[in-house]
Amino acid sequence: MKNITIILQILALLFLIIIGYLIFNSSTNWKIITSELEKAKEELKVSKNVITVTKSQLENSRKEFEQMKLQKDLIIHRRDSLILAFKRKNAKDWNDLQHIKDSIKLTNDRLAKDRLVLDDLFGLNK
Repeated sequence: MKNITIILQILALLFLIIIGYLIFNSSTNWKIITSELEKAKEELKVSKNVITVTKSQLENSRKEFEQMKLQKDLIIHRRDSLILAFKRKNAKDWNDLQHIKDSIKLTNDRLAKDRLVLDDLFGLNK
């Protein structure tokens, strides 16, 4: 019983192969299929080139963003230094000066936490 089923499956498969060969052997169908495949191949090449260019532009933009971020951080630190220097000159006593230093440290800690959150959001922590 199993042998008959296997033989029938082999014959059906052979029959499908013959029909498929006859269908794809005709020159018009074959030319259409090959031309469509060539078009698809060219479109894939163009898409690959576009993706490569976009990826390099994205990487350049990311580097520029990092540079701007570093420049911003430098400006913030300079500003904080100027504020501290000004307040140090104008501080009335040591307690005021300590309070100023503590508030700047607290601000820098908050800035660092916010920066970590933003880096996680933008996927910069890899």
